[in-house]
Amino acid sequence: MLVSRPSLYLLAASLGLATAQQSSSTNLTALYGSGLSPGAEIFYPSDPDYSEQVTQRWNLYDAPTYFGAIKPATEADVQHIVNVSAQNNISFLGTGRGHGSTSTLEAVNGIEIDLSNFRTVDLDAENSKITVGGSVNFSQLFDPLYDAGKMLPFGNSRCVGVLGASLGGTVGNLQGILGLGVDYLNSVRMVTANGELVEASNTQNADLFWGMRGAGANFGIVTSATFNLHDNVNGGNLTSIDLLYPGSANTTIYEALKTYDDDIPNELTLNVFSLYNQTSRQVRAPRFAQRKRIKISVANISFNKQSSVVVNVVWFGPEEEVMQHIQPFIAAGPTTNNTKTARWTDWWTVADFGAYVSPSATDCVDGQYYNSYTLGIKQTDPVAMTALFNNLTEFSKANPDFTGFFGVDRYPNAVTLSVPDGDTAYPYREIKSQVTMQSNYHPNSTLDNAANDFFRDARAAVQATSGFDNLSVYVNFAHGDEGPAVWYTPEKLENLTRLKQTWDPMERFSFYQPVPLHYS
Repeated sequence: MLVSRPSLYLLAASLGLATAQQSSSTNLTALYGSGLSPGAEIFYPSDPDYSEQVTQRWNLYDAPTYFGAIKPATEADVQHIVNVSAQNNISFLGTGRGHGSTSTLEAVNGIEIDLSNFRTVDLDAENSKITVGGSVNFSQLFDPLYDAGKMLPFGNSRCVGVLGASLGGTVGNLQGILGLGVDYLNSVRMVTANGELVEASNTQNADLFWGMRGAGANFGIVTSATFNLHDNVNGGNLTSIDLLYPGSANTTIYEALKTYDDDIPNELTLNVFSLYNQTSRQVRAPRFAQRKRIKISVANISFNKQSSVVVNVVWFGPEEEVMQHIQPFIAAGPTTNNTKTARWTDWWTVADFGAYVSPSATDCVDGQYYNSYTLGIKQTDPVAMTALFNNLTEFSKANPDFTGFFGVDRYPNAVTLSVPDGDTAYPYREIKSQVTMQSNYHPNSTLDNAANDFFRDARAAVQATSGFDNLSVYVNFAHGDEGPAVWYTPEKLENLTRLKQTWDPMERFSFYQPVPLHYS
């Protein structure tokens, strides 16, 4: 075991090991050190290399508070850390890639269990399976999968952790042709609240496996998981088309989007986002799809103090066929049209006018300040969307320091619906589009309050025309204020609470959209 702080701290904490408090004075070396393997490491925020050695949060908005971090090297290390933490009433949070963002994480005041050492990728192409470690991100799988002629549902940001996304569901551009990532999960290895290392699958701990697929953050720390794979679709290639419109076209765009409510090819994904640009140098649009950051530079176009709408079309079929499927958007008269063909793994290199490969791209840069509200809808109301567009424009004008957007991502859900609802804890197979309202600006508590009020009102207004009786929010996109009935639905909570009582009765894993012990 390696320790980043001098051993003089051992004496300072020697009087209170059995009742160690959750504070910056807790001596993690004394508490955990003797039971860790030689490859494990302990870090403190005061260490000069802390930010380089420990996985940092991608989002600092309502972030957890850590007084230290432990980087386990083995599964036995994870078991030891969980056991010692429980014995000493120390809160902990397992971290893969650090992209999870929700206000519920603000309640953490303890240690980070940094899974950075769990980065193995084991591809079994012959049997169409892949096993990944707890901190593997999507980009690590790009080349192995493409070269093997295989696919797996990914989120839209390459730097998000595979397991963090998958345990919630994994929605994104591939959903139309492949369905949800959670439906490809074959098995998991995990450390539970009592420090036990277990496997869960359809044949082992099947009830737990049901809950892990949709509410997986609530039952343990996953050290590795095995996924089933799909053969490449369309030879492993896609076509990405970016269409840019002035803000005055917004209603026309939402009316075009509505035509896809009940009839959309599985091969087609539509990402629409709208914003008010505060500067003349760039169209700046954050997008929330497994949490990604977008800045779009458009040559020779000025949108100083103006609104705009961008449509990104993703097509997993022959390029020559795509235009016939997007005529409503072509008829709306885009001012700019950018068409690219790429490998399915390389969407991020061509989409959104090159946003992800620009120097200003921050989807993989830690320390952002994102605030996000989302909901799922199953019908598009152009009147409601136009009202939101206008209100966002006025709010942006009134708050020059505010940078925000709202987006509607239309993911075909026929394949998603082909899996029976009762097979997993994931509750929202009927969602057709994800609506996101998001901001990213320098920390400003006054602006935070105003933005939260605006976003909550906007969310309620969109919900009223969503086609759902109740607010429906994908757990990995949740703000954190919605509550368990929204994250998981009352129908799923009946079984989830029973699983919580069995596998985590002391609520050790209750910081990320927590499942309660009881619900009625």
